[in-house]
Amino acid sequence: MKSLKDDYGYNQRLFSGGLRGRLHLARFHWLAGELARRGLPAATVLELGCFDGKLIDFFPIKPARYVGFDANWEGGLDLAREKWAQTPAYTFFKSTTPEEMALDDDDVFDIGVVMETLEHIPPQLVDGYLEKMARHLDGYFFATVPNEKGIVFLSKWLVKKLLSRDAAPYSFAELINATLGRMTHVSRREHKGFDYDALIVEIKKHFDVIEVAGIPAGFLPPFFSFGVGILAKSRRRTREA
Repeated sequence: MKSLKDDYGYNQRLFSGGLRGRLHLARFHWLAGELARRGLPAATVLELGCFDGKLIDFFPIKPARYVGFDANWEGGLDLAREKWAQTPAYTFFKSTTPEEMALDDDDVFDIGVVMETLEHIPPQLVDGYLEKMARHLDGYFFATVPNEKGIVFLSKWLVKKLLSRDAAPYSFAELINATLGRMTHVSRREHKGFDYDALIVEIKKHFDVIEVAGIPAGFLPPFFSFGVGILAKSRRRTREA
C-alpha cells in the first residue's frame, strides 16, 4: 500500500521536515482534531495502510485496542511490531487483498481509518476493502487521500517536474484533462488519475458520509486543497440510533 522508491525510506521522504513534512503530518492532526472536536470514542481502532502505526501517537487518548493492516512494502509492519512490542493489544498484519484482512465475524471497532492508502490500491480491490471495513465497524470511518486534479494537481506536478524530477508521466492531453477535473480521460496508476470524488461515491455505498474537508486548511474546499479528509458513519450504528 506504500510504494518503494529508491533507498530513501517512507518516513524520511514524507516526514523529515520542511513544507512536505508539514503537509503530510496534517492528515494526522486533522483526524485527531475531529476526534476531539466531536467527542468520538476511539477505544478500538481498525486501520488499513497502517505502515509503522504512526497514527497511534496522534490519538488524544491511546486506544485500548488497535489492529493495523498493511502491505509491508518498505518494512513498515516490522517497525510497528518493534515499536509496540510491549503493547500486546496493538497488533499488525500483512494484507495485499481484502480477503487477507483476517478478522473474526464478531470483531467490531469504534473507529476505522484509511489514510493516504486507497489511491495506491488497485481500483478493482477498493470496494472489497471498503466493504470489509464497513462490516467490522460500529462507529466512524476516516479516510484521507491526495487531491490529484485541478489547479492543485497541476501545481504539484510542475514542482515535481522542475525540482525533484519524480513527477508521474502525463501526456499533454492528460495534463489538461486532470487540470480540468476530467479524470476519466486520464490513465490510472496509483496517484495518477486518482479522483477523490469517485472514491466518495464508492464510500457512500458502505457508509453515510458526514463531511468532506480540505487538508491542511479546512476552510478551503477540497478542490483547492492538497489533501481531502472524508468522515463517514457506519450504517450499523445508524440503524441502532
